[in-house]
Amino acid sequence: MDLQTVKYDKTEGIATITLSRPEKRNPLSPQVFRELDVCLDDADKDKTIAAVIITGGDKVFCAGMDIAEMQTFKKEDTFEFWNSGYNLVFEKIYNFRVPTIAAVSGYALAGGFDLSISCDFRVVSETARFGQLEVDVHLSPGIDRLWRLVGLSRAKYLGMTCEIINAQEAYRIGLADKLVKVEDLQKEARALAAKFVAKPRESLEKTKNSYINVINMDHKAAINWETLLLVHLFDSDERKRIMDKFLNKGR
Repeated sequence: MDLQTVKYDKTEGIATITLSRPEKRNPLSPQVFRELDVCLDDADKDKTIAAVIITGGDKVFCAGMDIAEMQTFKKEDTFEFWNSGYNLVFEKIYNFRVPTIAAVSGYALAGGFDLSISCDFRVVSETARFGQLEVDVHLSPGIDRLWRLVGLSRAKYLGMTCEIINAQEAYRIGLADKLVKVEDLQKEARALAAKFVAKPRESLEKTKNSYINVINMDHKAAINWETLLLVHLFDSDERKRIMDKFLNKGR
């Protein structure tokens, strides 16, 4: 697919997807969702990839949906648009086999906010601004992923007041994982991604999958899941090789 709205790069085990319509503040549209989907599928098939970074560059992450384009939708277009974004692309990011990182500078608003919280981690610059603005334009915000990050009361506050918060507040409430200078954003996002490149791949992928599954289990089922995973990894040749290497270090 000829990419027109995003840029895609793969180096040193890291796939980077960059939203690339800065003149319009990187809005989301059906074309953007299709291109994100193509890039994610490629990164998923490429088993050398151990982390994915999604960014909009150093000026703006994503200011939401392309409202001008949305105004042209017919009723029969509505479900396909939201489903392709929220239920398919955002869920593909959330459930991706390896860690995903949003590198955020400038605005991450509405759909851009939800794109950022679909990722496992958020590295944000001091210029980042987050806001769920949907209620103000007679829509409804994403709820499930946000309340799991920041708690129900804070999620309600952000979703119903439509308040835009700065990077420091996002970090304080646990929405951001790392707060950095603008000029260090991409470097710090890649440094985090590189941590995952260095991990044993099977344990990394299965642990990522466990975080998705255990939060929807009761306590007993979750503990059983974790135990079975430990047994599976412990009985592997890779575990034996790594532990032998550790024991022999310095001998």
